[in-house]
Amino acid sequence: MKKIIIISIILLLIVVPVTIKYAGTKTVWLPILMTRTQLENSITATNVRLLQKPGKIYAKDQLFYIVEAYKGIHIINNSDPANPQIEGFITVPGCVDLAIKGSVMYVDNATDLVAIDISSLPEIAVVKRIENIFPELVHPEWGYVPEEFSVENRPENTVIVGWQKE
Repeated sequence: MKKIIIISIILLLIVVPVTIKYAGTKTVWLPILMTRTQLENSITATNVRLLQKPGKIYAKDQLFYIVEAYKGIHIINNSDPANPQIEGFITVPGCVDLAIKGSVMYVDNATDLVAIDISSLPEIAVVKRIENIFPELVHPEWGYVPEEFSVENRPENTVIVGWQKE
């Protein structure tokens, strides 16, 4: 009986402080919104950016394409593997994935599938867009879009292109 009381006290001392420590911490995430028009004009080739939140990697020829979650695609020249060079960045809001066939890169631009001609890098051209083929980008912790940010409860004609901590 004495052992049970001692074990109970030890568990209580461990569990209670942890519960108190984490009970008040709540991460608040807010959606990053773009209007449909802004989204459709958002894909651009820009200057080099540092990798901050790298995601998927696609290798083609001497180039690596690295997704920067929700921001776009880094272009890395790997012709000298001992000294890879960041050559550019393609801004694609809401991007989390890519594929390449020939000289066309396919990316998700939030809810849209977009084909981009990359045959003349660093110059690019959007050659096709299929709207609303993908579901909206979900809350990073919950796996769904909270009701308060649903299409019905936010400004008209907007699309979620990412989430940021408040």
